[in-house]
Order: sequence, then structure tokens, then C-alpha cells
Amino acid sequence: MADRDALLEELDTARAAFHDALAEVDASLVTVPGVMGEWSVRDLVVHVAAWCEHGAGALALATEGRGAEFAYSKADTDEMNERILAAARETSPADALRREEAAYDAFRAMVAAVGTDELATVLGNGDSVERVVRYDGPDHYAEHTDHLRAWFGPGDEDDDEG
Repeated sequence: MADRDALLEELDTARAAFHDALAEVDASLVTVPGVMGEWSVRDLVVHVAAWCEHGAGALALATEGRGAEFAYSKADTDEMNERILAAARETSPADALRREEAAYDAFRAMVAAVGTDELATVLGNGDSVERVVRYDGPDHYAEHTDHLRAWFGPGDEDDDEG
């Protein structure tokens, strides 16, 4: 059985790592495509916000006794991500960061309010609450932290001229 406090720690740690990677991004490149295919850093920030909102929605259904209504399928992911990307392209970098902060805060509060026993609740799509928290939270932040670090991390350039 999952430990809610450990799950919250994983979520906090993964988000902190994401924000550490964001801090390395040159501000002039925030809207330049390429960090993940045609996605920019701004697009990724909106993307992780949207998936935190998705997770919070699943948690809300579960805590209201309506978990059977959660019908997300991996087959829906590409279409959802296309809608998220379209919205991201209409969002300023500052608004993207504000949305991510608000989405994270709401998601985290929902996770903190769930009892450890409730993490095992199976939702309408067959996933447990814990699994949804993981794939919309710490696993998702970690995935995109890796993308940021791959694009903006230290290169192999040799500054020596000799």
C-alpha cells in the first residue's frame, strides 16, 4: 500500500527538480520550439500544469465517490496533448508559470487530503488513485525535467583553445 506522505515527497521533489531545470533556461529561448519536438519550454510548463489539473480532477471524482466516472485512456493522450499545445501557444510564459503553480498547488492539496487507504481506490479506467497521481505528478515532472536538461543542460563543448 502506498504511503501518502512519501508520495507527496516524491511529487515535491520532482517538481523542485523541474523548476531547477527551468532556472537554467535562457529567457530568450522560452518560446522557441525544440525542447521536445516542436514544443517550447513554455509549452511544457502549460503541459505539466494541464496534467496536474487532470490528476486533481481524478482525485476530486474519487473523493466524491464518483471515481467510476474517471474514464481517461492512454488512447486519449495524443488528442489531449494537441489541445494543451494549442492552448499553450496562446499563453504568455508568465501566465504559463502562474497556471503551473496554481495547478500544482491544487493537485498537491488534493493528494494531501486523500487518505492512504484511498490511494488504492480503483477508478473507472482501471487505474488506482495512486497510479494516476504518479503518472500525472512525479513521473510526469521527471519526464519533462529530463527533456529540459537534455536541451539546456551542460554541453560537451570544450572551451579550451589549445
